[in-house]
Amino acid sequence: MLTDLENALDSFIDVYHKYSLLQGNYHSIYMDDMKKLLEKECPQFIKKKSAETWFKELDINSDGAINFEEFLVMVVKVGVEAHKEIHKE
Repeated sequence: MLTDLENALDSFIDVYHKYSLLQGNYHSIYMDDMKKLLEKECPQFIKKKSAETWFKELDINSDGAINFEEFLVMVVKVGVEAHKEIHKE
């Protein structure tokens, strides 16, 4: 039986592949698909920063795609913001 954290990690991987496989590549999410991911999975966070801005910020190696490691940077940033929101008074 998986722990809560292991389930969360599986969910991150599933979400990544849901969008990377739109163009048939397990290892890359391209701009159009990243925009879909952000609009569907993180709508609150694209109100503060456009999908294009997110993409440019996350494409650390400037190859025109978001790999899984770059995706995890987004997960951390969104997680930090969500944590701040939960603790706002």
